[in-house]
Order: sequence, then C-alpha cells, then structure tokens
Amino acid sequence: MSDVTFKHPEYVKNLLLWEQVDDVCKGQKAVKDKRESYLPRNNPQDTSAEARGFYDSYLQRAVFYGVTGKTLGSLVGAAFATDPTFKYPTELEHLERNANGSGVSLYQLSQSTIRHVLKHYRCALYVDFPDVGPSRNRAEEKIRQAYPMIHLLSAKAVINWDTITIGNQTKLNLVVISESVSERGQDGFSIESKQQYRVLRLEDVGLGEFVYTIEVYTKSDKGIWTGNGRKIPTDYNGDTWSYIPFTFVGAVDNSAQIDNAPLLELTDLNLAHYRDSADFQESAYYMGQPQYYVTGVDWAWFKEARNNGVYVGSKTLMPIPMNGTLGIAQVQPNTLSREAMKDKWQQMKEMGARLVEKGSASKTATEADNDDAIQHSVLSLCVVNTNEAISVALRWCAKFVMPNVDVLTKDDSIFEISQEFSKQGYLADLSRQLFESAVQGHSSFKSWWEYNQSGMFPKQTYEEEKLNLETEREGKLDLTGE
Repeated sequence: MSDVTFKHPEYVKNLLLWEQVDDVCKGQKAVKDKRESYLPRNNPQDTSAEARGFYDSYLQRAVFYGVTGKTLGSLVGAAFATDPTFKYPTELEHLERNANGSGVSLYQLSQSTIRHVLKHYRCALYVDFPDVGPSRNRAEEKIRQAYPMIHLLSAKAVINWDTITIGNQTKLNLVVISESVSERGQDGFSIESKQQYRVLRLEDVGLGEFVYTIEVYTKSDKGIWTGNGRKIPTDYNGDTWSYIPFTFVGAVDNSAQIDNAPLLELTDLNLAHYRDSADFQESAYYMGQPQYYVTGVDWAWFKEARNNGVYVGSKTLMPIPMNGTLGIAQVQPNTLSREAMKDKWQQMKEMGARLVEKGSASKTATEADNDDAIQHSVLSLCVVNTNEAISVALRWCAKFVMPNVDVLTKDDSIFEISQEFSKQGYLADLSRQLFESAVQGHSSFKSWWEYNQSGMFPKQTYEEEKLNLETEREGKLDLTGE
C-alpha cells in the first residue's frame, strides 16, 4: 500500500537541523522552551523534585544572545539595500502587489526566499493556476479571478521528491507537499486545522510523452489517506505541461541536493555560547556574594552566636575570643566561563562577517561563462540562485496567461535582487563627472538628474541611455520620468 506521508531520507536527516536554526533565529524564548534539548542537565539521571528545581533555576538565569537572528536580519537587509529590478509583461502586473494569492508582493516573497535559504539551505517555488479553462481575453480573466500564483514553500513543507532522466535532462517526477488547511468552526469563531498532502507528478503517458498532474490527499474518517482524483493542468493554449512548474532554491545551486545551511555553523556556536552563559551565571549566583568567616573559636561560641545572632557593620561591636579573627572571603572571578564566552562572541562576529565576504565559491552553471572565475560571498550566491528561480517562475506564470512565452526576453521578464550589499550614497565627485559627461554629449542630463535626486546610479540599458540622449538633442528633455 502506498504511503503519501513517507518522508525522503534526506528530509528526515536534516529536519532537526532546520528546526534548530529556526529556534535560534526566533530568540531566547524559543530556545529556553526546548529546555534540555539546548541546555543539558548536569545530572539527567536524577529526577527528584529538588533536581528539577535546581535545573529550572539554572535555565532561568541563563542568557541567550540572539546573534544568529540579528545576523539573519542584517543579511536580508543587506541584500535589499537597493530595490530589486522587476520587469514583467502586463499580463503579470498582479504579481507586483499579490504574488501568492495572500496579498504578499513578489518583493516580499523574495525576501522570505532569502531568509529560508540562509536558514535551511533551501526552499522551493511552485507556480499554479485556478482550475478553470483558458480565458478568451484579459477582461474575462479578471472576472473569473484567474491569475497564476507563485507559492513559496519552506524546506520543511516538501517532505518527499524524486527525479527522472528524460533524454539528457534530469526532471522532477514527484513532489509531495505537506499543507495545513484552516476551517472556521461551527460557532463562527474557532479555527480548526486539517492536514493534507499535495502530490505533483510527472507521469509517463507512453511514446516518450510525460504529463504533469496534481492530486490532493486527505484523511478519511477511518484515518486512511485517500487521493481526491488527479487533475491535469494546461497552459494558456490548452496544452498539458511536460514538466512540473516547481523549483528548489538553494544556497549553492537550485538542484534537489541538500547541504548544510549557511547559518547552521553560527547556530551551533550561538548555542555553545548560551551554555557557557548558563555556567557563568550559575557561578556568579552561587559564588558572587562575599562570605563572612571567623577563626579561633570553639563550638560553644558558635552555638551561642547562632542562638543570639551575629551582627556586622561599622556601628556594631562583635565580641570574639582571644586570638580569634573575623574576615570576609571574596572569590576571584570565574574567568574560564567568561573567557569562553568572549572567544565564542568573537568567533560569531567573524562567522557572520564571512557570509558577506567574498569567497571562492562559483556561480551556477547557467550564469555567464566568464563569471565562473569571479569570487562570490555566501549571500551573493543565495541572491543569484533566488534571482534565477524567480525569473524561471515568472516564465511559468506567463505560460498560463500568454499564448507564446518564447517571445519574452530578459528585458520583458526578469526579477533581479542587487548584489551591491550596501548603498553607496551620494558622491559629489561622481555627480560632477556625470554633469561634465552630459555637457560633452556622452551621457544624458536625465541620468545626472536622477543621480542627484536618489544618490543611486540609474539602472538602465545602453539603448535606453541612447534614447535619452536623442530625446534631449531634439529638445524634448523630460526629467519627470513619465
């Protein structure tokens, strides 16, 4: 009997690591809620109430520093220091404001994609279209609310997958997606969540032809997972798909292979620093206060002092026997735990910086041939792979609403997050050079004007700049951008 809930061995192998990175990125509460998972007990075999109370105090005093979460936010912020370039045909204009059907724009979707790739090594993009026939015109599409959507799936949502080689191409022929569907309760207020599985297949229909199908599995009253019938999506022309419009997005490449997440090593170090912090705080609590001591006394004096009380202070006289002494013992700082924390703190700073420093990793094979020798940072590769995946997803969306996507060029359909991870800011020298170039007729005054207004060098093609120059020479200078 087939089991739709079966999980790929690589999924099972990496799931706990993904959850660990998620917890660490969420912060102190999520980490402390996992208790012994991240902060082991010194005596796990002792289950007494006293031992449990000791651990509760140990856990409460520990301090978790959210370095990994802050690093994640900084990396995403660096990737979007400048706005992405988004070009699309008019048929896909809805993606700019609602890319996934839930009101999330493609800009926000791309931010979440980068976050997932940094945390889990990979995520996935899946394009679908309402189960309706092709529209005769765009007006009919709007009436039927028939728009292609791009769905972002976390690594934890894609529980199973498989590939097949057709000719000399490796294609996905199975993708199983775990979904949670919420329904409003009968009282009109409560919410009930139900689990279902969406199965994407590439099925062999004979004569070397393959067809993409979709089937949703739900659990029956008897607890049996049952498919609700396979559907065969078609494109704008009514043709079936010969591949699954689904792609993984990875930190190294966009294949189905899984490697360690970029933030995993930093996560491990962050947790080690957390455990050092717990030991340091424990030491400070028990040994940080001064301890009074008395020497040269006998048990009789001790019992009398205990019964009557001992008072200390500048206005109090404490009688002690001859040759007796009163002193205060102050322990030396526990430098071992403290120094271990400092070392790990420095290592975490260096590790976070390396994610944006240039390394020896190469771009994916689909990039320009001469680009392979260029050095790229971890963040840069994540951005490149995200750009590539979203641009491919845009063509899949276009295939649902356009009769011929082959006419689209990169100038017609592209999404590109900049790899300039910091805003340069306004430079007076550059502004002067742009002005002098415009005076000499080598560049347009419009480019100089836009730079002065935004502090960013205008993003435009050579042909667009030539058109600006020609327009200005004809006396039709337009600085409004309209």
